[in-house]
Amino acid sequence: MTTESVNPKVQRREDVKLLRDALPADFRAEASKAICNRVTSMASFGLCDVLLCYCPVRSEVDVLDIAREALSRGKTVAFPVCCDGELEFYSVKSLDELTEKNSFGVPEPKVNEVNRIIPTATTMILMPGLLFDKHGKRIGYGGGYYDKYIRRYPELLHSSMTIGITYSLFLSDAPIPYTDFDISAALVVTEKKLHFARKVEKAPKWEVRHRRYVPLIDADGNPVEKRKREFYNSHYVSPDEGKYKKPKAEDV
Repeated sequence: MTTESVNPKVQRREDVKLLRDALPADFRAEASKAICNRVTSMASFGLCDVLLCYCPVRSEVDVLDIAREALSRGKTVAFPVCCDGELEFYSVKSLDELTEKNSFGVPEPKVNEVNRIIPTATTMILMPGLLFDKHGKRIGYGGGYYDKYIRRYPELLHSSMTIGITYSLFLSDAPIPYTDFDISAALVVTEKKLHFARKVEKAPKWEVRHRRYVPLIDADGNPVEKRKREFYNSHYVSPDEGKYKKPKAEDV
């Protein structure tokens, strides 16, 4: 008799849904406010020019204050539209434009090809999830929408601006099982801390002279000083992408 294989994420997904839905509304509201403050205090939020946000439903972290702050700073803000198993993000000028609802009951912007977003190296994406681990792996709702979307754009796949959003109760010490298809967040933000899932790498000297510095921040969102200046991955060409060549004197 053969034993049918079971996806180890399924039971954890259902358990976390029940736990998250049971959180008191006032706790969720306070935690959401703290998470929004942490994200908008991040150096990378100040440097990004496009924010890919999501519209919270049920007991998800409410991140709409992040979208409002981004709009007030003149950034482009976009929300997802789900169609035929794929995500696309469309920009809005105001949250009042989230007038459509998909089959899951999630508010969406109207589909307009002019407003469709093509991510770049300075695009930040907020990823909802039921559970994250400290390596940035996540358990979502099982559709794989964000995994498929981010894999379409190397600028997001290798970016340090892929931000996981969750309550601290659902940042797991135990590793989450994953496949090669699953993507991970570079940073997970909870109401208590910023958890960097990837190491911040040092940039070559040529890049240091010709690019803006990215201020480092601690888990509380405060600037910190280090002896060596470090950069986010998406802001320089890594050694894996090509051998560094010393610039000629006339180019300096």
